[in-house]
Amino acid sequence: LAVVRPSDTAQVAAVLKACDDARVPVTARGSGTGLSGAAIPVDGGVVVAFDRMKAIKEIDTENHMAVVEPGLTLAELDEALAPLGLVYPVFPGESSGSLGGNVNTNAGGMRAVKYGVTRHHVLGLELALPTGEVIRTGGKVVKATSGYDLTQLVIGSEGTLGLVTEVTLKLHPRL
Repeated sequence: LAVVRPSDTAQVAAVLKACDDARVPVTARGSGTGLSGAAIPVDGGVVVAFDRMKAIKEIDTENHMAVVEPGLTLAELDEALAPLGLVYPVFPGESSGSLGGNVNTNAGGMRAVKYGVTRHHVLGLELALPTGEVIRTGGKVVKATSGYDLTQLVIGSEGTLGLVTEVTLKLHPRL
């Protein structure tokens, strides 16, 4: 039916609410590498493309942590981290893949044996829900709350629980 290209969380939330109210299916689209089968939309649905949401909001070199938007690619993140001696070690085989795609599919790759998969490197998320509400899960530290671990629930859910609009990542020293 349509492709929308939001530039911030409020726009994502508004699109989700409008689609939910009209009972229109939504498909999230990162950079479109398709390594896990691609984001194939439902006929008559809306595709939310995250190509405009690719900012690096924060890199904390002291605590080895970054806050990024979902449209940022692995290559763009690596380019920013290399001069700082840091790395986001998840590499599913295609550096043009987006961080949102990594989160939504729990991407792994060849480095997974040593470093683990995406879920081992995500500390927190900002998520727009179908109701238009925006929630935060986790935080900038490993243990931020008690109770259900909503961050881990969302990772790998492929956008079925809400759309990720911000990711807080754990980084590693570049070897």
